[in-house]
Amino acid sequence: MEKGVQKFIIKHPTLDDAQAITDMVALCDIEDIGEPDITLSDVLDMWSSIPIETDAWIAASATDEIIGYGFVEVTGANRMDTCVFVHPQFKNQGIGSLLLEKVEARAYVLAEGKEGKQKLMNQLSFTNTAARKLVEDRGYQFSRLYERMKIELEEQPNQYQLPEGITLKHFQPDHDEETLFTIYDETFQDSWGYTKKDFSTWISQKKGDGYDPSLWFLVWKDSKPAGFLMSRMQEDGLFIDLLGVKREYRKHGIGKALLLHTFGIAYQRNQKTILLYVDSDSLTNANRLYQSVGMRPHSQTAVYMKELN
Repeated sequence: MEKGVQKFIIKHPTLDDAQAITDMVALCDIEDIGEPDITLSDVLDMWSSIPIETDAWIAASATDEIIGYGFVEVTGANRMDTCVFVHPQFKNQGIGSLLLEKVEARAYVLAEGKEGKQKLMNQLSFTNTAARKLVEDRGYQFSRLYERMKIELEEQPNQYQLPEGITLKHFQPDHDEETLFTIYDETFQDSWGYTKKDFSTWISQKKGDGYDPSLWFLVWKDSKPAGFLMSRMQEDGLFIDLLGVKREYRKHGIGKALLLHTFGIAYQRNQKTILLYVDSDSLTNANRLYQSVGMRPHSQTAVYMKELN
Protein backbone atom coordinates (compact mmCIF):
# COMPACT_ATOMS: atom_id res chain seq x y z
CA MET A 1 0.00 0.00 0.00
CA GLU A 2 1.29 3.48 -0.87
CA LYS A 3 2.08 5.76 2.02
CA GLY A 4 0.61 9.21 2.41
CA VAL A 5 2.43 12.22 1.02
CA GLN A 6 5.84 12.43 2.66
CA LYS A 7 8.47 15.13 2.76
CA PHE A 8 11.64 14.20 0.92
CA ILE A 9 14.82 15.77 -0.39
CA ILE A 10 16.86 15.09 -3.52
CA LYS A 11 20.61 14.84 -3.06
CA HIS A 12 23.67 13.02 -4.38
CA PRO A 13 24.47 9.63 -2.82
CA THR A 14 27.65 8.60 -1.04
CA LEU A 15 29.33 5.19 -1.03
CA ASP A 16 27.63 4.50 2.30
CA ASP A 17 24.27 4.55 0.49
CA ALA A 18 25.11 1.74 -1.95
CA GLN A 19 23.52 -1.11 0.03
CA ALA A 20 20.37 0.84 0.84
CA ILE A 21 19.99 1.75 -2.85
CA THR A 22 20.44 -1.91 -3.80
CA ASP A 23 17.75 -2.93 -1.32
CA MET A 24 15.33 -0.26 -2.56
CA VAL A 25 15.81 -1.11 -6.25
CA ALA A 26 15.37 -4.80 -5.38
CA LEU A 27 11.91 -3.94 -3.99
CA CYS A 28 11.08 -2.25 -7.30
CA ASP A 29 12.24 -5.37 -9.17
CA ILE A 30 10.13 -7.64 -6.99
CA GLU A 31 7.06 -5.53 -7.71
CA ASP A 32 7.76 -5.47 -11.47
CA ILE A 33 9.15 -8.94 -12.26
CA GLY A 34 8.68 -10.98 -9.09
CA GLU A 35 12.32 -11.19 -8.00
CA PRO A 36 15.38 -8.94 -7.47
CA ASP A 37 17.47 -8.15 -10.54
CA ILE A 38 20.22 -6.14 -8.86
CA THR A 39 23.15 -6.80 -6.54
CA LEU A 40 25.44 -4.56 -4.55
CA SER A 41 28.22 -5.25 -7.06
CA ASP A 42 25.96 -3.94 -9.85
CA VAL A 43 25.65 -0.60 -8.07
CA LEU A 44 29.34 -0.39 -7.24
CA ASP A 45 30.33 -1.35 -10.80
CA MET A 46 28.09 1.42 -12.12
CA TRP A 47 29.58 3.92 -9.70
CA SER A 48 33.09 3.02 -10.80
CA SER A 49 32.27 4.53 -14.20
CA ILE A 50 30.27 7.63 -13.19
CA PRO A 51 30.97 10.49 -10.76
CA ILE A 52 28.15 10.01 -8.27
CA GLU A 53 28.71 13.48 -6.81
CA THR A 54 27.31 14.93 -10.08
CA ASP A 55 25.62 12.12 -12.04
CA ALA A 56 23.56 10.19 -9.47
CA TRP A 57 20.76 11.25 -7.10
CA ILE A 58 18.70 9.80 -4.30
CA ALA A 59 15.41 10.84 -2.79
CA ALA A 60 15.57 10.65 1.01
CA SER A 61 12.54 10.75 3.31
CA ALA A 62 12.26 12.82 6.47
CA THR A 63 13.62 9.79 8.36
CA ASP A 64 16.53 9.52 5.89
CA GLU A 65 15.14 6.38 4.22
CA ILE A 66 16.13 6.12 0.56
CA ILE A 67 12.90 6.15 -1.43
CA GLY A 68 14.18 7.01 -4.91
CA TYR A 69 17.28 6.70 -7.05
CA GLY A 70 18.40 7.82 -10.50
CA PHE A 71 21.58 8.22 -12.50
CA VAL A 72 22.88 9.19 -15.93
CA GLU A 73 25.85 7.47 -17.57
CA VAL A 74 27.75 8.37 -20.73
CA THR A 75 27.84 5.04 -22.59
CA GLY A 76 29.17 6.13 -25.99
CA ALA A 77 30.15 9.05 -28.18
CA ASN A 78 26.51 9.97 -28.81
CA ARG A 79 24.64 8.07 -26.13
CA MET A 80 23.76 8.38 -22.47
CA ASP A 81 21.71 5.92 -20.39
CA THR A 82 19.53 6.46 -17.36
CA CYS A 83 17.30 4.54 -14.96
CA VAL A 84 15.03 6.04 -12.32
CA PHE A 85 13.52 4.04 -9.45
CA VAL A 86 10.89 4.93 -6.84
CA HIS A 87 10.18 2.86 -3.74
CA PRO A 88 6.88 0.97 -4.30
CA GLN A 89 5.35 2.52 -1.15
CA PHE A 90 6.20 6.10 -2.17
CA LYS A 91 4.81 6.34 -5.67
CA ASN A 92 2.62 9.18 -6.99
CA GLN A 93 4.39 11.82 -4.90
CA GLY A 94 6.46 13.42 -7.68
CA ILE A 95 9.69 11.64 -6.75
CA GLY A 96 10.17 10.07 -10.17
CA SER A 97 9.48 13.37 -11.95
CA LEU A 98 12.01 15.28 -9.84
CA LEU A 99 14.70 12.63 -10.29
CA LEU A 100 14.11 12.60 -14.04
CA GLU A 101 14.41 16.39 -14.13
CA LYS A 102 17.80 16.11 -12.42
CA VAL A 103 18.89 13.41 -14.85
CA GLU A 104 17.89 15.39 -17.93
CA ALA A 105 19.42 18.65 -16.72
CA ARG A 106 22.73 16.88 -16.17
CA ALA A 107 22.46 15.08 -19.52
CA TYR A 108 22.12 18.41 -21.32
CA VAL A 109 25.28 19.63 -19.59
CA LEU A 110 27.15 16.47 -20.58
CA ALA A 111 25.94 16.88 -24.18
CA GLU A 112 27.32 20.40 -24.54
CA GLY A 113 30.05 20.71 -27.16
CA LYS A 114 29.69 17.15 -28.43
CA GLU A 115 29.34 16.45 -32.13
CA GLY A 116 26.32 14.68 -33.57
CA LYS A 117 22.92 13.99 -32.09
CA GLN A 118 23.08 13.12 -28.42
CA LYS A 119 20.56 10.52 -27.27
CA LEU A 120 19.35 9.79 -23.75
CA MET A 121 18.10 6.23 -23.30
CA ASN A 122 15.72 5.55 -20.41
CA GLN A 123 15.35 1.92 -19.35
CA LEU A 124 12.38 0.76 -17.31
CA SER A 125 10.26 -2.29 -16.67
CA PHE A 126 7.78 -2.90 -19.49
CA THR A 127 5.07 -3.70 -16.93
CA ASN A 128 5.52 -0.35 -15.12
CA THR A 129 2.82 1.56 -17.00
CA ALA A 130 3.04 4.62 -14.75
CA ALA A 131 6.76 5.03 -15.44
CA ARG A 132 6.21 4.56 -19.16
CA LYS A 133 3.54 7.28 -19.17
CA LEU A 134 5.86 9.59 -17.23
CA VAL A 135 8.66 9.36 -19.79
CA GLU A 136 6.25 9.55 -22.72
CA ASP A 137 4.81 12.78 -21.27
CA ARG A 138 8.36 14.16 -21.11
CA GLY A 139 8.97 13.58 -24.81
CA TYR A 140 10.60 10.15 -24.85
CA GLN A 141 9.70 7.74 -27.61
CA PHE A 142 9.57 3.97 -27.29
CA SER A 143 12.58 2.46 -29.06
CA ARG A 144 13.25 -1.12 -28.05
CA LEU A 145 12.26 -4.06 -25.93
CA TYR A 146 14.84 -6.21 -24.17
CA GLU A 147 14.15 -9.64 -22.74
CA ARG A 148 15.67 -10.98 -19.57
CA MET A 149 16.35 -14.63 -20.35
CA LYS A 150 17.05 -17.35 -17.84
CA ILE A 151 17.83 -21.03 -17.49
CA GLU A 152 18.09 -23.29 -14.45
CA LEU A 153 20.61 -26.03 -15.23
CA GLU A 154 19.49 -29.50 -14.21
CA GLU A 155 22.56 -31.41 -15.41
CA GLN A 156 26.06 -30.92 -16.78
CA PRO A 157 25.62 -29.46 -20.30
CA ASN A 158 27.12 -31.28 -23.27
CA GLN A 159 29.92 -29.40 -24.99
CA TYR A 160 29.42 -28.28 -28.60
CA GLN A 161 32.00 -29.51 -31.09
CA LEU A 162 33.59 -26.63 -32.99
CA PRO A 163 34.57 -26.95 -36.65
CA GLU A 164 38.18 -27.84 -37.48
CA GLY A 165 40.58 -24.92 -37.12
CA ILE A 166 38.42 -23.10 -34.56
CA THR A 167 39.49 -23.20 -30.92
CA LEU A 168 38.06 -21.83 -27.67
CA LYS A 169 40.56 -20.41 -25.19
CA HIS A 170 40.39 -18.73 -21.81
CA PHE A 171 41.06 -15.00 -21.70
CA GLN A 172 44.60 -14.14 -20.58
CA PRO A 173 44.72 -11.07 -18.29
CA ASP A 174 47.22 -8.35 -19.23
CA HIS A 175 47.52 -9.90 -22.69
CA ASP A 176 44.14 -10.23 -24.43
CA GLU A 177 42.46 -6.95 -23.44
CA GLU A 178 42.96 -5.07 -26.70
CA THR A 179 42.11 -8.13 -28.79
CA LEU A 180 38.91 -8.55 -26.81
CA PHE A 181 37.95 -4.91 -27.27
CA THR A 182 38.62 -5.08 -31.01
CA ILE A 183 36.29 -8.07 -31.40
CA TYR A 184 33.65 -6.40 -29.23
CA ASP A 185 33.84 -3.17 -31.22
CA GLU A 186 33.49 -4.99 -34.53
CA THR A 187 30.76 -7.45 -33.59
CA PHE A 188 28.56 -4.96 -31.73
CA GLN A 189 28.35 -2.60 -34.67
CA ASP A 190 25.48 -4.89 -35.70
CA SER A 191 23.57 -4.16 -32.50
CA TRP A 192 20.97 -1.43 -32.01
CA GLY A 193 22.19 1.65 -30.15
CA TYR A 194 25.89 0.98 -30.87
CA THR A 195 28.22 3.92 -30.33
CA LYS A 196 32.00 4.06 -30.39
CA LYS A 197 33.63 3.53 -27.00
CA ASP A 198 37.03 4.34 -25.56
CA PHE A 199 39.14 1.23 -24.89
CA SER A 200 40.58 2.20 -21.51
CA THR A 201 37.20 3.28 -20.12
CA TRP A 202 35.44 0.20 -21.47
CA ILE A 203 37.94 -2.33 -20.11
CA SER A 204 38.11 -0.64 -16.70
CA GLN A 205 34.31 -0.84 -16.43
CA LYS A 206 34.34 -4.52 -17.35
CA LYS A 207 36.97 -5.22 -14.69
CA GLY A 208 34.71 -4.05 -11.86
CA ASP A 209 33.76 -5.90 -8.69
CA GLY A 210 32.39 -8.93 -10.54
CA TYR A 211 35.49 -9.35 -12.71
CA ASP A 212 36.58 -12.98 -13.05
CA PRO A 213 38.92 -13.65 -16.00
CA SER A 214 38.15 -17.38 -15.77
CA LEU A 215 34.67 -16.51 -17.06
CA TRP A 216 35.93 -14.63 -20.13
CA PHE A 217 36.62 -16.56 -23.35
CA LEU A 218 37.96 -15.98 -26.85
CA VAL A 219 37.43 -18.11 -29.94
CA TRP A 220 40.15 -18.23 -32.58
CA LYS A 221 40.09 -19.29 -36.22
CA ASP A 222 43.69 -20.37 -36.70
CA SER A 223 45.55 -17.22 -35.54
CA LYS A 224 42.65 -14.77 -35.95
CA PRO A 225 40.13 -13.87 -33.22
CA ALA A 226 36.61 -14.84 -34.22
CA GLY A 227 34.39 -14.35 -31.16
CA PHE A 228 34.19 -13.80 -27.42
CA LEU A 229 32.03 -14.17 -24.32
CA MET A 230 32.26 -12.21 -21.06
CA SER A 231 30.37 -13.31 -17.95
CA ARG A 232 30.46 -12.86 -14.18
CA MET A 233 29.10 -14.49 -11.07
CA GLN A 234 26.41 -12.54 -9.25
CA GLU A 235 24.41 -13.21 -6.12
CA ASP A 236 21.45 -14.33 -8.26
CA GLY A 237 23.39 -16.44 -10.78
CA LEU A 238 25.93 -16.31 -13.56
CA PHE A 239 25.28 -13.29 -15.76
CA ILE A 240 26.38 -13.34 -19.39
CA ASP A 241 27.43 -9.77 -20.01
CA LEU A 242 28.48 -9.82 -23.67
CA LEU A 243 28.67 -12.37 -26.50
CA GLY A 244 29.83 -11.58 -30.01
CA VAL A 245 30.97 -13.40 -33.15
CA LYS A 246 32.49 -11.73 -36.20
CA ARG A 247 30.26 -11.70 -39.27
CA GLU A 248 32.39 -14.05 -41.37
CA TYR A 249 32.37 -16.70 -38.63
CA ARG A 250 28.67 -16.68 -37.79
CA LYS A 251 26.43 -19.74 -38.31
CA HIS A 252 29.30 -22.08 -37.43
CA GLY A 253 28.14 -22.85 -33.89
CA ILE A 254 30.64 -20.52 -32.21
CA GLY A 255 28.04 -18.67 -30.13
CA LYS A 256 26.48 -21.95 -29.02
CA ALA A 257 29.89 -23.38 -28.10
CA LEU A 258 30.71 -20.32 -26.00
CA LEU A 259 27.38 -20.53 -24.18
CA LEU A 260 27.57 -24.26 -23.43
CA HIS A 261 31.19 -23.96 -22.29
CA THR A 262 30.16 -21.19 -19.89
CA PHE A 263 27.15 -23.21 -18.71
CA GLY A 264 29.48 -26.12 -17.96
CA ILE A 265 31.79 -23.99 -15.83
CA ALA A 266 28.83 -22.52 -13.94
CA TYR A 267 27.49 -26.02 -13.26
CA GLN A 268 30.89 -27.18 -11.99
CA ARG A 269 30.87 -24.24 -9.57
CA ASN A 270 27.42 -25.29 -8.38
CA GLN A 271 25.79 -22.26 -9.96
CA LYS A 272 22.69 -23.49 -11.80
CA THR A 273 21.08 -20.14 -12.71
CA ILE A 274 22.20 -18.39 -15.92
CA LEU A 275 20.91 -14.93 -16.87
CA LEU A 276 21.32 -12.45 -19.72
CA TYR A 277 19.57 -9.64 -21.57
CA VAL A 278 18.87 -9.67 -25.30
CA ASP A 279 17.31 -7.29 -27.79
CA SER A 280 13.92 -8.73 -28.77
CA ASP A 281 14.57 -7.55 -32.35
CA SER A 282 18.26 -8.45 -32.50
CA LEU A 283 19.68 -8.02 -36.00
CA THR A 284 21.67 -11.22 -35.51
CA ASN A 285 18.70 -13.22 -34.14
CA ALA A 286 20.57 -13.67 -30.86
CA ASN A 287 17.36 -14.57 -29.02
CA ARG A 288 17.02 -17.68 -31.22
CA LEU A 289 20.53 -18.75 -30.22
CA TYR A 290 19.69 -18.42 -26.52
CA GLN A 291 16.47 -20.34 -26.95
CA SER A 292 18.39 -23.13 -28.71
CA VAL A 293 20.40 -23.76 -25.53
CA GLY A 294 17.32 -23.81 -23.34
CA MET A 295 17.05 -20.20 -22.14
CA ARG A 296 13.58 -18.71 -21.88
CA PRO A 297 12.23 -15.13 -21.58
CA HIS A 298 11.58 -14.12 -17.98
CA SER A 299 10.74 -10.41 -18.08
CA GLN A 300 10.96 -7.39 -20.40
CA THR A 301 12.69 -4.02 -20.21
CA ALA A 302 11.47 -1.12 -22.35
CA VAL A 303 13.96 1.40 -23.72
CA TYR A 304 12.73 4.93 -24.42
CA MET A 305 14.81 7.51 -26.28
CA LYS A 306 15.00 11.29 -26.19
CA GLU A 307 17.20 13.43 -28.43
CA LEU A 308 18.94 16.16 -26.45
CA ASN A 309 19.95 18.53 -29.24
